Amino acid sequence: MKDRLLLIKEFIDKNGKISFHELECAFPNVSSMTLRRDLNKLEEENAVIRISGGALSVNTVLRAKEADFSERINYNTAEKLEIADKAVKLVEPKSCVFIDGGSTTTYFARALPDDNFYVLTNALVIAETILRKEKPTVALLGGDLKKNSFITVGKTCIDFIREINIQTAVMTATGYIKDTGAFTCGSQSEAEVKRSIIQKADLVIMLLDSSKVNKKTPYTFAKLDDVNIMVVDKNFPKETKNQIEDMGIRVI
Repeated sequence: MKDRLLLIKEFIDKNGKISFHELECAFPNVSSMTLRRDLNKLEEENAVIRISGGALSVNTVLRAKEADFSERINYNTAEKLEIADKAVKLVEPKSCVFIDGGSTTTYFARALPDDNFYVLTNALVIAETILRKEKPTVALLGGDLKKNSFITVGKTCIDFIREINIQTAVMTATGYIKDTGAFTCGSQSEAEVKRSIIQKADLVIMLLDSSKVNKKTPYTFAKLDDVNIMVVDKNFPKETKNQIEDMGIRVI
């Protein structure tokens, strides 16, 4: 059976995405019922992702995700580096810090000093970045793993948040609507996790590069009065910065 599973995995990896009919044609001597069991077994082993009528290769999905993340993390690089450099000065060693998932927060995680922080995150890339350091402790929030962003969401994640204490939450947003002061993201489940984190944190720091101003995405997870400090780049619109400061928010 192991040899057959390996052959099926290699076939799916080679093609990236296959239909069940294509799988039946490739393995004509194996019954349809057995092939379905094999796909279930491969999914349990995180080797494939079952979809309607077929399967996807996990390796293909990961490569696509890495390419997408690489594109995002290399966009506005100078601005994100500037924001990260300023933001790491705001967190104290030995404190409990939640780091949100995102390209800007990844730069923050990279810049975080190798000190005795207790880092909480629901983002695999953030956890992996912090684990490269020697001194910080990392806790990855449990929950359902979103396949397109590799963050945990859902009821288990929310329940986890209810049981933890957060001194500082370092957050980011996909968009900021200046007329309403709304921070937005593209996923309802992600918005729910962000809201829960913000409610539990003693201090909320929002990292926002200038490209996010007036970029609208569907779900609002916070307003200006939910944030204590905003860290922005030198290209951030001055008028918007002044409006935020007039609301009593510290902008760095």
